[in-house]
Amino acid sequence: MVIFAVTAKNATCFKYTQQLGTLRVTQGNNKTNMTSSALKGLQGKAHESLLDTLYDAPCNPDAWPRFLDQLIEATGSRSARMLVMDRAAESVQSSIKRNIDDADHQAYVSHFVNTCPWRPELKLKAPGQLYSSYLDFTCGQKQFYQTEFFNDWAAQQDIHHGVCGTVWQDEQQTVQLLIQRTQGQGHYQRDETDRINELVMHVRRALRLQTQVSALDQTRMALEQTLEIQAQPFALADRNGKIIHLSAEAADLLQELPQVCISNHLLSFQDPRQHSELLRLLNEVTRPDGDSRFGPGGVITLMLSANQGVRCLVSPLRGNPLSQQYSGTRQPLAILYFQDPRTEVYIDLDCLIQLYGLSEAESRVAAGISRGMGPQQVAEAYKLSVHTVRTQLKNVFLKTGTTRQSELAKEVLTSPAVRHWRRSPLQLSRSA
Repeated sequence: MVIFAVTAKNATCFKYTQQLGTLRVTQGNNKTNMTSSALKGLQGKAHESLLDTLYDAPCNPDAWPRFLDQLIEATGSRSARMLVMDRAAESVQSSIKRNIDDADHQAYVSHFVNTCPWRPELKLKAPGQLYSSYLDFTCGQKQFYQTEFFNDWAAQQDIHHGVCGTVWQDEQQTVQLLIQRTQGQGHYQRDETDRINELVMHVRRALRLQTQVSALDQTRMALEQTLEIQAQPFALADRNGKIIHLSAEAADLLQELPQVCISNHLLSFQDPRQHSELLRLLNEVTRPDGDSRFGPGGVITLMLSANQGVRCLVSPLRGNPLSQQYSGTRQPLAILYFQDPRTEVYIDLDCLIQLYGLSEAESRVAAGISRGMGPQQVAEAYKLSVHTVRTQLKNVFLKTGTTRQSELAKEVLTSPAVRHWRRSPLQLSRSA
């Protein structure tokens, strides 16, 4: 969310307005001409451009500063701000501004925003429109010149007049727009204020659309996170091996394994010992809550070639983000992950540290075990003693709630710390 403010200085404002193509004014300028120019700026192509920018903002928040620039030029003003505040409009949560120095703006949002003499009365005014500081507030111009706000802040900016108001409000936040002028630019007259307010309904709609787009983005990001966790090929099955869901990647991979068969939706392994182990693990991980025979599952290696094997991790579905989508099934389900040895596995050590409270050394041990290394191999890789690695592994078991290396591998490989991808074959031309 954002709040706008527009202002002008006698000397420096001339530079602002010249750069922006706005009005060139002096103290003696005729205010009727100013008003005429400001009204003209809110008509025709300038008005259409303002609307185009506004409705670009919900999907492109960077458009809000452009909108303020256009608003400053169209209204013959000096500067503008949009403030996102708390519901009571007492503190600024975020803001954007144009033609205000960073230090001056920071002083405004941290202190002077609540010393503005118009603010208490603004809280009592109806939202959805802007109000002229010269015409619509009880604080007159002479009284304004005696305030702390003017003498310690606004006078340095040559801010003498403004229009301001609440353009959006929901259960948690209030968004206010402020536009300001210098003394030479004159106050916002009634017809100008009315013309500016014709834009406010569009500002409100754009902000509402932005909140809706933001909510959709959060839903999309949550879904993407869930899919990332299931990034490796997987299948959902009941205790008898009946396939409830098979990912496209898993279907392709299993077709390369002659010892795996799916017939009438039933998964089976040709090797009797492996099939017996599959049924045992499925029975273990699909036990109902409270059953003492419930277990964490395990790993079965299915040979892809003479020296490469696909690791099948059999795990309970409960606790997995997908479990909510299958909560209506009659019995608990298992999730089977198929780890393709040709797939690159990247394990984010920093993520492991954050997820399980591991030390840096422990995270390396956890990652090595999850990649199929044994304690001896981990020790050799990091030039440690096997005793040190086994001590660190015990700490990893404790912190991850696991007791075996296969459990640890399953825990890590199904966590958000892991990313999987298949390395593409090298091609020297597009036609290769």
